Formats: sequence, C-alpha cells, structure tokens
Amino acid sequence: MASGPHERDRRRDAGEPSSVPPPELHHRPPGPSPWALPPFAAPIPEDAAQDDAGEPGDDEDTRPYRKIGDPGLRDPDLRGGIWAPRPGSEAGDGPEPEARRDRGPRTGRRPYAAPYGTGPSGTGEPRHSRPGGRSPEDPGEPGDAGATGPPGRADAPTTWHGEGARSAGETAQESTAQESTAQEEGRRRRIVNRPDKLVASGPPRRRRAQIPRENPDGPGAPEIDTSASGPLREHDPGEHDPGERGEHVWAHTPPEPASRHGLAEPSGIRMSPEIPVEPEHDDPRVEPVEPVERIGRPPGGRPARPDMLVAVGPPRGSGGRRHRRVLPVRRFPPRLPRMVAPAVIAVVLVAAAVLGVAVVRWAGGPSTAGLRLAAGDGQSGDAAFSAPGLPGNGSSQVLTAFAAAGATVVAAGSDTTSPLARPLFLVSADGGAHWQTGRVADAPGYESAPGAVGRVAGGDGRWLAVGTDAPGSAGPAARGMWVSSDGRSWTAVDPARLTAFWSQDRITDVARTATGFLAVGATTLRDGTAGPVAWVSPDGVGWTRVDTDQIGTPDKVRAMRAVAARGDRVVALADPGSGDSISVVLRSDDGGRTWLRTAAALADVRPEPGALAVTKKGFVLVPTRQKSDGGEVRVYCSPEGADWTQCGTIGPLGAEGTGVRGLAASAAGVAAVAESAWERYAVYTSQDGRKWTRSADLGGIPGTLRGLAITDAGVLVAGGDKRGPGDVENLPVLITAGKGEAAHTVPLKEIAGLNRLARDTADVAASGGTFVAVGAANGDAAIWTSGNNGANWKDAAFPDLLGGPGRQALSGVAHGPRGWLAAGSTTTDPAVTRPLLVTSADGKSWRPGPAIEVPAGHFLLAPGMVAAGPKGYVLAGEDRSATGTLPALWFSPDLKRFTRSAPGSMPAGGAGVRLYDVTATPDGFMAVGGSGTADRETGVVWVSTDGLNWNARGRVLPPDTTSAGLRHVVATEAGVVVVGTAMTEDGPRPFSALSTDDGASWEYGTLPADAAASVLDLTATGRGLVAVGSHRSPAEGGEADSAAWVSEDGVDWSRQTLTQDGLGGQGAQWLGAVAVSGDRVVAIGRSAGYADDHLTIWRSTVTER
Repeated sequence: MASGPHERDRRRDAGEPSSVPPPELHHRPPGPSPWALPPFAAPIPEDAAQDDAGEPGDDEDTRPYRKIGDPGLRDPDLRGGIWAPRPGSEAGDGPEPEARRDRGPRTGRRPYAAPYGTGPSGTGEPRHSRPGGRSPEDPGEPGDAGATGPPGRADAPTTWHGEGARSAGETAQESTAQESTAQEEGRRRRIVNRPDKLVASGPPRRRRAQIPRENPDGPGAPEIDTSASGPLREHDPGEHDPGERGEHVWAHTPPEPASRHGLAEPSGIRMSPEIPVEPEHDDPRVEPVEPVERIGRPPGGRPARPDMLVAVGPPRGSGGRRHRRVLPVRRFPPRLPRMVAPAVIAVVLVAAAVLGVAVVRWAGGPSTAGLRLAAGDGQSGDAAFSAPGLPGNGSSQVLTAFAAAGATVVAAGSDTTSPLARPLFLVSADGGAHWQTGRVADAPGYESAPGAVGRVAGGDGRWLAVGTDAPGSAGPAARGMWVSSDGRSWTAVDPARLTAFWSQDRITDVARTATGFLAVGATTLRDGTAGPVAWVSPDGVGWTRVDTDQIGTPDKVRAMRAVAARGDRVVALADPGSGDSISVVLRSDDGGRTWLRTAAALADVRPEPGALAVTKKGFVLVPTRQKSDGGEVRVYCSPEGADWTQCGTIGPLGAEGTGVRGLAASAAGVAAVAESAWERYAVYTSQDGRKWTRSADLGGIPGTLRGLAITDAGVLVAGGDKRGPGDVENLPVLITAGKGEAAHTVPLKEIAGLNRLARDTADVAASGGTFVAVGAANGDAAIWTSGNNGANWKDAAFPDLLGGPGRQALSGVAHGPRGWLAAGSTTTDPAVTRPLLVTSADGKSWRPGPAIEVPAGHFLLAPGMVAAGPKGYVLAGEDRSATGTLPALWFSPDLKRFTRSAPGSMPAGGAGVRLYDVTATPDGFMAVGGSGTADRETGVVWVSTDGLNWNARGRVLPPDTTSAGLRHVVATEAGVVVVGTAMTEDGPRPFSALSTDDGASWEYGTLPADAAASVLDLTATGRGLVAVGSHRSPAEGGEADSAAWVSEDGVDWSRQTLTQDGLGGQGAQWLGAVAVSGDRVVAIGRSAGYADDHLTIWRSTVTER
C-alpha cells in the first residue's frame, strides 16, 4: 500500500529553508458518528508517567519538520522534528542503545481509559520514505512558516516529549508560589493592575512585522492574530536555549507559538495576580469538579481589543478532534477577603463571554478550516498500464457447471482475471446457437463478495447457482449464492438470509424440485469427521437446514455427494460410514425434508456429482471414471429410487479412456459424455438408461471437460477450460452438438464482455517528482513510472527480470536512503511461491534485489508490504507451511542483504497474526494487522527500533465497537496514524486512530461516508493525510463508488465526492493505491461492471480551505 509520505523535501536535505506546501479516503458519509455521540463525546484523558527523553542532537543535517496543523516548531526538545536523528542513534545503525530502549513510557493524553495497555497484543515515506514535502517540480508556497493554523483550530496536542515533560501528579503537588515562580522563569506574562483591562495570556506579543503569517481565506480576507490563542507551557529547568549549547539554530525558524509542549494547556483570559480568579479549565493540576458543558467552539484568533472577551475553556485539537473531555477546574483559595468582589465580577464576565461565543458558533455553523482535495480529473488507465509484447491476455476463466431447461442453457463458473473475481455466467436462450454473458446484481443493501459458481440448477422460472467451497473463517459473505428468474439476470443472495448454512458446511450438489430447491453436502462434526447435511428452499433465498441426525448416524453415512430430483422424489449418493466401502443410496419423497437409506449395495459406484440423472421412467445411475476390464461401464436403474438393478452398459470404450465423465437429462432423454481415448470424447444417448447409442464425437478437447447439459431438443452442451497462449492463461471451452450433427466449438472471443486483460496496480509511491507504480500484467510482474504527476506512464520493460515461467507479481514499493525497493512473489516452481525483490537507484533502471531463501517444507514465503526510513528497509509478508501460517518480517539497512526476524523476536511467535501494513517511524518501524475471525478481529500493533525485534502494543479498539482490525499505518510529523475497520451495531465502519507516543495510547476518529465504506490505501502529505477507497452510494442502488478522504491530523476527516467518469456511476469503482508528491495527489483504481473492467487514474491537489 502506498501509505505514508512518499517524498522528502530536497530543500531540507540541501540545507535550504523549508517551504510548506499549500493546504489539502473509504466509506462513510459526513454525519453523526456513533463514536462522536455520548458517552464518547467527552472521553476521559489520562496522563501516563514518563522519563525524560533525550536532548536534541547536534546533527548539522537535522531540519525541523512541520507538525500537521502547526507550521511552527514544537518544544525545544523537538526542534529537529520527530524525524530528526535522536541522540546516540544514526540512520541505519541498527538497535537503539539500551538506555533508550529501557526508558519509561511516554507521557501522553490518552482519550480513553484502560483498554490500551502496553502489554502484548492479543490480537495504501514512513510507509515508503521519510515524511517530506514537494518535489522540485512542485515548489511550495512560501510564507506560512509562522502560521498557527487555520481559524478556529488550536494546535494539536502531541506527546513526542522531550525534557521538561512532567506528569500531572507531580505538578499537582506544587504550591501556588512555586507555580508563579516557574511561570516567570519560563515565559514573561503581561499583567494589568486594573480589573477592567484584561489581557489574553500567552507569550510576549511581537511586532507584526516579525511574525510571518498567511491569510487562510485567500487574498483580501482579514488576518486574525492567533499568537495568543494557543495553550501555555511553563518553563522547566530541564529546558534550555539551543544556542546555549552550541546547537544549530535555524535562521528561518518561525516564531514559537503559544503551545510548544506535547500536552495542550489552557488558552483564555488570565488576570493580574492581585485578583484571585478561577484558573483556566485546561490546567491539568487541579482537583475534579463538574465539567463545563460547551456548545460549539469560538472562532479562531483573539479579539484585537482587550475588553472583548472570548470563551475560556480547553482548546480543541487540530481540526476539532473528537473524544476530548473538558478538564476539571482547580479552585484557588482567596488570598484576601477584599478580593472576592472583583473575582465574582471576572467570573460573571467570563461566563457571559462563554455563552455569547457559544451562541455565535451555534448560529454560524461548522468551521471550514482545514485541508481539502480538489475535484481533480479522472482518466482511463487502460493504455497507461499496458503489457506490451506478451502473448495472450493473462485471463483466468473456467466453466464448471451446466444446466438446461427447455431451450435455455446456462454455463457457469468463475473469472479470476482481475482483482475483483466474478461469478461467470454464459447464457443461451435458443438451444446453444447464440451466447451472451449474464448480468449479476447485488441484493438491496448487500454488496456481494467475489465468488465462483460450482453448481447450477433451474427450470419453471427459477434458477439457482451456488459456490461449493466452505467459507470457514471468511464468514457468511464468502459463500456465493445467486438466484435468477430467466437464467440471464442473476441476483446475489444476502448472507443474512443464509443462516441455515454454517461456516464449515460445504455444498456438493443442487437440484430443482417441484417445491423449490434442494442442496446437499457435508458438515464438520465435533470429532472432526464429515457428516451428511441437506437444505431445502422454496425460492433459493430462504433456507431450512436438515441436519445430520435427521439423515443418518456417522457410523452409517458420511458426506452427501450427488443428488437428482424427479418432482419432489429425490435420490442422493453419499459416502459410507467408517469401515464400509459400499456407497450409500438415500432417498426422500418430500423434496429432501426427510430421508431414508435404501438397501441398495452398489460396490462399484463412486459417489460423485454427475453420476445421477432422471428419465421419464425413473432414475439412472452411471459410475463415473470407472469401467470394466473389457472397457464397458455398467448402468443402474430404479423406478422410485429404492430398488436398483443393472439395466445396461455403455461402451466398450478405448483402453486409454477413463470412463464416463458425467450425465445430463432432459425431455429428449439422457446423455453421457465418455472419454474414449486420451482427451477425446464421445456422446452416448438413451431414452430410459437401458439402451445406449453413440450419437456424436466431440473430438479432441485440449483441456479439462467439467460438465454438460442437454436441451429438450436434444442439443448437447459441454464445456470446461484449457490453457491459453500465455504461461498462466486459462481459457473457457464451450462445445455444442446437435442430434446427428458434428460438434461445434463456440467462438467465445465473440461474446461481448467475456474477455479481460489481466492487469493490476497494487501500489504506488513517489520521490523526487517521480511516481512508481507496481503490480502485474498478463502473469508477469510489472513496473510503471511517471515523471509528470501521473499524466503519462511508461512500462519499465524488464521481461527477464520481472517475468518467467509461472506467475509473478509485485505488491509493494518504497523509496528509501539507498533508492527504490519493490517486493512481491514468483511461482516459477508450481509447488513453491518465493520472494521477488527488485531495486533501482533512479526508478528507471531496475536490477534483482537480495535473494531470500525459502526453508524446506515451506510452500509460500512472500513479502507483501514495504517500508523505508532513515534506518533502512522492512518487508512484511507471510510464511505458509504444513504446520500453519505465520507473519514474516525482514530488515536491511542497505539493500545488500535482508535478515529475517526470528519467531522468538515477534510477540507470541506471531501465532494467529496477519500483518497488513508496515511503516517507518522516528523510533524505528511499526507494523499493524489483526488476529481472530473476520467478525471478531483484534487489532495488532507491533513496534521495533531495529526492524528485527518486535514488541506488541495494546489493543486498538474504538469506543462503542465490538472488534476492530487494522489495515493501514503511516507516520506523520504529529504521530502515527492507523486506519482500519471496526464492527459496530450498524455494521462495519472505517475508523482512524492517532498515537503520539509510538502506539502506547490512541485518539480515535471516523471517516465519513453515506453507507458502507472501505479504505484501501493511506498516505501522508506535508500538510496532512489522504486516504482512498470506496463507499456505497444509496443514490446508485448501493453500488460502490470511488472515495477519497483528507485530514489534517488523522482524527478529523472530510470526504471528497468523486463523480468523474470511471470514479462513480454504474458498476463498482474504487481507488486502491495513492501517492503524493508535494501537493500533487495521484491515485490508481478500477471501474468494473459485470461485462467490463477498466483501470482508472485520479489526479488531484491538496490545498488549504
């Protein structure tokens, strides 16, 4: 994922003054969030104890990085920015010194109570490179170095503390006299001797000419002096002037705002010490009292006249962060009785100001301060991300199920060519003469998951298609089921209607009955063995379960494998119980609601789908893939399904043939397709199963025959799949044969909407004005570059490096101190998936990266995510073996050799954890993911100072949610931001969380969307963050549209409506990867309907409102 800033500001590296870029993700609309409502609108902050952090180093290359929402510097301990090298640690030097690793936890505001410990977790540039700004092609706008943020926004509290940070418990014990002394030492404060002349607290006012500022509202708008609007900070003896120690003081350092400390302190009106007044509400050294209820917030800035009062209260974080509780007020005892009256007057004045400003804010509506994304432009990416010179198109399609009713024929299967797999339906309404692709829609309120059709049945105006895989931990949404009234227009069944199917249930066959549909299959019993199970439905949507104890005990019958129905009279084949080798024949007279075991003992019958068929006189059973020594296949008949006898034979077949591959029946009779020789097939037909005639020769089929159907007119339709011209290409095969006619191959290339080109852009990153996208095309790995902000792209064209036998793909890319690194996987050996690494110094010329060996007995070892920072590069992926799946992490300081983290270096050995993203942080690296099932997932946060040894942080769980998984992480200059999906009463919701103490505590936010939303990538800019993905649009019938979000601080987000061609409208659209260079935003996504599939590019800019 392209998470994290993608480009360092070269002017910082070159020693020039930094210019700040002009101001600027997946599924929820603006509106009240369940996490912003009581009781979570006023969470309880916590202050954890902290040891002193190290002092700033003397590195001459250190440059101050701007905090999101605060162009100025933070406290003196962080004048080099959170990305500046720390004392005793240089980029790429490996593990931190022991003293640094053993320091106590950072002090920080934790918006919620206890769930966020620092113990082991139970449970898209920092991602690509250090946070940066603009490329030389995107010069920044000067003049905002001294700005304190847009109107109406206070500095965001941060907890990247240095010296001088003190806990609330320590400061609460200081006397009033000591406090006054410390304040005088730390910062001069202006006072007045008359109570009617009130002055705002803050640092000494500087002349306007000395304070660089920018007008947030554009030319002509009045400038608001915000120099006194920030929180105050007391001077600590541990602090020092950088000039006193010979430290480098930057000539372009902006005036220090009122708040330079990690914790936001009070802003408001402070009176002369001669007048005893109530302290400000945000003073952390106070005793608890009733909190003040605040409506709205005051406009940004302070009034120019001292007699104009503004509300006194806790400052809101940058962007108006939610979930911040109003701090209690400390009461000071009166010093002299004669001072009581002036104090009362002051309190009344302050209360009046609070009420007046609150009313003005309520009437004035929300503030427009912050970042915004321009509407930008969308364009097709089909030509940009091409795969020239490769044979075929890399498609992967297969037909697995066939059914006919009257003249309607349906051939169904799956298409996994693009990242969004689709069920594949080919339909003919004229007995196989002409074909077209079907249409698939979602049930109202439900967006179907990718699925493959394994069985299909229909007739009399009702059709049913089902997937045959057990969803397991993927949940009910992974079980594909579709219904249709005509065989052409299909609707996905909402998983909420499929509660009769359990997670370990597997459907093996389906049949159309007189009263609806019947599905049979297997379920996993308590002892781990398979048991029989069936389901009945009147319409294919609502189902009733017929469990194992209603069918047969496990010692008598196991999984049900095949079924056929003649009205409501049903016959099924099942595996025998333990110690038995004779297939079990079951029957039902009520459509599958009750079952009886027959006395039939058919020793040479293997229970498989396609072995049963129905004739006008009863049932026919033909063993599949079996024949006698003479090449004949026995046929069994039964009028009612209870008593079975051998009634005929098929053959003799050739010595190289494997036997009958399947049966189909209609009003025209029964048809059997048999392999008469190697990959040569013949058709045998019969009216009643007793006398069989070889009616057609299908000839050679260079592939796999997977099923057949026969129309009422006697036209046979058979199909499967074959290998295409590309080394990974798999193409469907469809053959028709009429009575007495030669077989005819259907020209599938002529079917509109069937063919697709295999292309995928998995990640994109930017550095030095160059954008690099990675992915796959036609089965080979691919790299594309752009030097003009994503308008044009060029294929890297290294076939020997990126191609080869089997499938290759790149999934992550990042730029770091030693250049570019792209990582993915290759399957040159079909039995093993190996890491694929390529590197580049300039993004144009690529070479093989360090080799990573796969241990014996491991069949998949693949990195999926890449992060780069000052210390080096980290890869994150997974390792699969016969013993299970574990996360895999590697580190390299120089791209010469990667060292893998040992299982003992990961929390709990990594058991049960899936990692989804990794990023570089000022202290090292952070990886995020989840553990547990999809509906009960637990977020995982791991941190490392050296890229090899990892420690778990506490659980990340937003309030009013039952579970949450993390998918993306980036490090900004304000802290680390993660984005994931949480389960709420209203369903899954995307959320974000900001940590300023390396994951020890979190502040939560939501990403607005109209309905269900997904964040697919996240990146940091010089001004904030951009997230992209998709959201459901109720106006478009619930289909997914592309979405983008922007945030100054990672907590408060706004969504950009995308309506350009390819970004919204009919079908499913989404943006899957995003990168930023300066203020230029480039995102790559897809627009996919059932019959079309296109890559899209969205280009925008991030600016201030």
